[in-house]
Amino acid sequence: MMNNITISIRKRWRQEIIIFCAMYVLTMLHEWLFINSLENFLKGLVFFVILYVQAQIHRFFIFRYYLLKKYFTYFAYSLGVILAGASVLFIANIYWIQPDFFEQDELAISFLYHFVICIISTATIMALSLMQSYALEVQRRNMNQILLNEMNLKFLHAQLNPHFFFNMLNNLYGVSLTEPDRTPGLIIKLSELMRYQIENGNVPKVSLADEINFIRNYIDLERERIGKRCDIQLICNHSADEMKAWQISPLLIIILVENSFKHSQNLSDWFVHIHIELRHDKLLMTIENSLADEKLKKPSTQVGLNNLKQRLSFIYNSDYSLNEEQSESMYKTVLTIPLQKLLI
Repeated sequence: MMNNITISIRKRWRQEIIIFCAMYVLTMLHEWLFINSLENFLKGLVFFVILYVQAQIHRFFIFRYYLLKKYFTYFAYSLGVILAGASVLFIANIYWIQPDFFEQDELAISFLYHFVICIISTATIMALSLMQSYALEVQRRNMNQILLNEMNLKFLHAQLNPHFFFNMLNNLYGVSLTEPDRTPGLIIKLSELMRYQIENGNVPKVSLADEINFIRNYIDLERERIGKRCDIQLICNHSADEMKAWQISPLLIIILVENSFKHSQNLSDWFVHIHIELRHDKLLMTIENSLADEKLKKPSTQVGLNNLKQRLSFIYNSDYSLNEEQSESMYKTVLTIPLQKLLI
């Protein structure tokens, strides 16, 4: 904690020094030709420091009254500090910095000149300060939003774990009742799926090839369970090497695949057709599945689908599409999401 505070203070001091130097250069730019000795340099520096100090007094001690909406107090204090700064600058100019520049009959105009310079310096410092504060506030809000999104994603992953395990254990239970001899082999395959889900559930990106292989394993498990009763097709004509070049957020598309099996049970024409295609830097997945018979419909909590929509929104903002269509005999889902090139 103390280390973070120290870093923040150092960063703030660096910013103040940069502002001071930039303001000094800009203020004294027209005087560089006359700074030909150490004394002239010191005169220019004192001239600027007086301007800078009175502007900083306004920034740190007076501007707060404006923020508190005490406008009369703010105006009175501002006028007093600017008059004081102009007076100090005026006296320093007359008696040391540039005594030969002022005529005795033009002192009022000369003081007005110094008063205007103090106003300009104060306005400039305040403009830079407000821009800096605005930039820091935007950065803080962006960081807060990023942290919030990360927390929400972790929460959604935590929701997905039990939801995924629940569906898979249901599948295994169904197989154990009908064909118990096949149960040990399916348990091994199920453990591999769960291992992938646990190991990759909290990473931001995985290889597209690994994710598609995970989908294949899941479909193989479903094929073992219901393959004789359901027409299951997975079409993906891209090679593993081609898909390794891309990254994807993990465990997104499995939710749609799960739903297609869960809500498609049909005694007369049960099918699940999945088509996965790469289109430039996007993944297009189309799922067509039969509609469940009324007697075989399973209650849906919508946890998985709501989880998917929230994660898509957090990860991709509006740069994705999820369309659902239903006809008399078929339910169609089309998902398009952007991919990231794998950095080597």
